[in-house]
Amino acid sequence: MNTKGLVKLLLSAVMVFLVVKAVDLSTLRGTLAAIPLTTVIIVITGYSIGQLLSSLKWWTIARTGGIAVPYTTVLKAYFIGMFVNCFGFGMVGGDVARGILVAQGLPKKTEGIASVIADRIHGLTVLSCIALLTGLVLGSDRVPTELVQLLGILTAGFVAGWIIGPWVLSNIPFFKHTKLALKMKQVAAIFPRDAKTLVIITALSAVFHTVQILLHGAMAVGVGAEIPWATLFIVIPLVNIVSSLPISWNGLGVREKSYIYFLTAAPAIVTTEQAVAFGAMWLMAVTVTSAIGGIVALCSGDLKLLKAEREANSATAVLAQET
Repeated sequence: MNTKGLVKLLLSAVMVFLVVKAVDLSTLRGTLAAIPLTTVIIVITGYSIGQLLSSLKWWTIARTGGIAVPYTTVLKAYFIGMFVNCFGFGMVGGDVARGILVAQGLPKKTEGIASVIADRIHGLTVLSCIALLTGLVLGSDRVPTELVQLLGILTAGFVAGWIIGPWVLSNIPFFKHTKLALKMKQVAAIFPRDAKTLVIITALSAVFHTVQILLHGAMAVGVGAEIPWATLFIVIPLVNIVSSLPISWNGLGVREKSYIYFLTAAPAIVTTEQAVAFGAMWLMAVTVTSAIGGIVALCSGDLKLLKAEREANSATAVLAQET
């Protein structure tokens, strides 16, 4: 395991320790045991189906940017990327794995990785918009006004980055007439800016994130909690944004602390144990779905490609040090 992966695991371990200290273990066991099996199945199935929508959005971005591969290739790369993220064995990061695999051995690895970054940025933008619009229209006493304002800033920043970023990459004065300048233009071209494509990927992303929020509604019923929909449509996007930061293993610990912070503050909507049960169900859904990617990777032989990529990068780094 590389240093970055070790740091993520350590941070998750620390956060889990803090979460465990905040709960009554006996009550937590009772809360988890009382969750109906149907709720768990709904969450896992719904999460897996949601990933199909997300992969379809990524395919649209990649195809618009000139990576002409069939959807089956993108779907395979998407789930293998999830597997690498979840069961990281020190080869490459999950997002990098997706970019490498979608390139299909062609000299488009940079564009492939750029398509994943574009997908991530767009998803964060949609999440911020969902929470911001819900806060402005319906409001919620769970989220401070300052946080809603921060959401507005984040949303504006994401939109500005999407619009201005590609132009900056294409017009860096220091690298004009160089191979790097050409590569930057290729990366910039990955970010779709035509109205039709933006509408399609935004609609797909909105449905995907709405499904995830609705699954949290199902989890609330499963743990016996009543959470207003306005609260869910503000809090869950915030939790997903925070837990998507590459600082922990699959958001473990960070996600649970976020649930606790937003849902148990006075007046409490759920107990601390119910908030942790949310995290446990979500982690199970992520892990089961990611395991599908492992099965795909073993059957397809794509792990060899990722290992070869890692070895090539290591050899390049050694040569650079020697010279």
